[in-house]
Amino acid sequence: MHICKLRLSAAWTLRRAELSQRRLLSSARKQSPLLNIAPRVREALSNGEPVVALESTIISHGMPYPQNVETAREVEQIVAASGSIPATIALIDGRIHVGLSDGDLLRLGNGRETVVKASRRDMAAVLSQRLLGATTVSGTMLAAHMAGISVFATGGIGGVHRGAEDTMDVSADLTELGRTPVAVVCAGAKSILDLPKTLEYLETQGVPVVAFGDSNEFPAFFSQHSGLQAPWKLQRAEQVAQLLKTNAELGLQNGVVVAVPIPEEHAKASVDIEQAIEAALRESERLGVKGKEATPFLLKRVVERTGGASLLANIALVKNNARIASQIAASLASMGGSQGFSTTASYSPETRTDQPLLVIGCAAIDITSRVDSNQSAESAIPEVDLLRQTKLAATSHPGTVFTSVGGVAQNIARAAHLLGANAVLVASLGQDAHGTAVAADLNRMGMDTRFLQYPGSGARTAIYNALHGPNGDLVAAVADMHINGLLSPQQIEEAFSSLRPRAVCVDANVSTPAIVTTLMQARESGACVVFEPTSVPKCTNVLSALLVIKHSHAVADVSSLVHMITPNSLELQRMSEAALELALVEGVPTAATVSEIAKFHYSLDASVIRNLLTLFPLFPTVVVKLGEQGAAVISPSPRNATRPIIRHIQPLKPSLVENSSGAGDSLVGAILAQLHTRSELVSPDGSLSLAPQELDTIVSRAQRVAIMAIESMHTVSDRLNPDALNKD
Repeated sequence: MHICKLRLSAAWTLRRAELSQRRLLSSARKQSPLLNIAPRVREALSNGEPVVALESTIISHGMPYPQNVETAREVEQIVAASGSIPATIALIDGRIHVGLSDGDLLRLGNGRETVVKASRRDMAAVLSQRLLGATTVSGTMLAAHMAGISVFATGGIGGVHRGAEDTMDVSADLTELGRTPVAVVCAGAKSILDLPKTLEYLETQGVPVVAFGDSNEFPAFFSQHSGLQAPWKLQRAEQVAQLLKTNAELGLQNGVVVAVPIPEEHAKASVDIEQAIEAALRESERLGVKGKEATPFLLKRVVERTGGASLLANIALVKNNARIASQIAASLASMGGSQGFSTTASYSPETRTDQPLLVIGCAAIDITSRVDSNQSAESAIPEVDLLRQTKLAATSHPGTVFTSVGGVAQNIARAAHLLGANAVLVASLGQDAHGTAVAADLNRMGMDTRFLQYPGSGARTAIYNALHGPNGDLVAAVADMHINGLLSPQQIEEAFSSLRPRAVCVDANVSTPAIVTTLMQARESGACVVFEPTSVPKCTNVLSALLVIKHSHAVADVSSLVHMITPNSLELQRMSEAALELALVEGVPTAATVSEIAKFHYSLDASVIRNLLTLFPLFPTVVVKLGEQGAAVISPSPRNATRPIIRHIQPLKPSLVENSSGAGDSLVGAILAQLHTRSELVSPDGSLSLAPQELDTIVSRAQRVAIMAIESMHTVSDRLNPDALNKD
């Protein structure tokens, strides 16, 4: 297996030159604005790496929770372990998502939301109404083809239903196979169907049907045997890949069915399962269950009648199909055909700078709880008022709990990465289930995880547990962040040495020695430094670090070490007070000066103006997050760097409030993404080369990203992509 992977890797390398030319041509094509391709999938398509599409109806309608979500995760892992990149597809928030987060898998599978089963017929309606949609075989084929993915793994395809001569009930999967050039690796058609008529229909559609393995027999999903012969038999993945490549070279627009029999050890229960199927069919006829509701109904009844044996068999065949599909995709990629089979692929990769954006600080698990809004006014409002006063009532509150990967630095890095920056996270994780989940999610996104540190000695992955009221506002939170103080300066030095970043962001969760190391390494490499204060108790950590450097006489002027800070108004107030206490700044502006500036910015609180002016000698650029009031900005005048210019960036209003926790982090990530992707904005010494108008535009665009976070249950909106910064 290792030798095979090495050979495939070498083949991909040889294809890079040809692929780069192909990408130049493909970039001229317009990608559908409805496509949201996950960064790791996008990168794989750009590089000609193998990608396997996976459907989502099997999660929402094919299996019960939690086996459905667990199976989806395991199938993605099998695809990855067999040499390809998994890309599960679903319709979320008005876009076709190609590559899902773990949170997306949970949304589809946990039964808390209505999920629409979406074939080609349904996709426009689901997307236009911004419903949550799980793609069927036909819907997944269409989306995969739009994204440029040639191989798709599923359980079984739909087909001609029994009694179709009277009902005309024929699955859209069959017509899609006749017009969309995507290979579908499956266990044949589901045995609840009329299999002879299904094969006849595929022949009419001009779809090659290949039995994979030692037998010519067309498998019948739970059974290896149907008594029907497939037109073709191929025994190796590379043979199937060659067929797909030749199909593309002929210019044919049909798909291919690759029928893989269920593994022998799971086929033994097929007789009992078939009997359960017959009984379920009779029940469906009696109850009048028809159309797209028929298959989920039958599968559910079969699971019940077999005591779960059919579910175990279903899971086994899906995993087996995923493994075979991954091998086929890898072979196709080695032939230079990873995008060649889907002849109208329209992927256009974004350009990233070579020097990465380094983000140092906290990675955590976020647990977000929200009190239901449908409680009566008498019960809901007093409870939340009690909570706001931190008088926690000794009772439970009906609501929703959502778990996701979070942490200030992780959120910032995630937002920047999704927006097109080459963001690399440096953080500490525990050697526990939460740490594994964080690392796996970052890997899924295609982020560099080489600089995640595991301190050991019982250190727990950080957890942020937040309670929100019915309107989405934060009521209270508990933060277990001890591990962040264990991030070693040596880990930071290694990241700087290996990556030579152009810009770096450090949050206040890490220790003073870690911040000192960050500032000194950035000065040496000429990197721009952005400090995220994180919270009122921690925001002064950067001042402690500057004081250490100042007393060590390592740097004559510490005001040149941090180029931007991004506090909220409370953090700004505390940093201003502490900077005066530590004698890092000399004095406060006069009341007359503050009053004069306030005349031009009447909507800004005078204390914000005073604190901005106080800190200006130490931090030349400050972006203050003011929540519903927008943002306040101070930066040097282009004509006189010692003269500050203060502006007020007007707020944007969200259409709804789902979760306010990640808005500030998303804003900072968006600012960093813009600085990173426009290298001319950072001078060789790391200082910012920004006119006030340019900075205001950057902050205004970043506000849109913050709004997207507020409108999402995710801490960082999963709808982010580089285009989010290009819409004025």
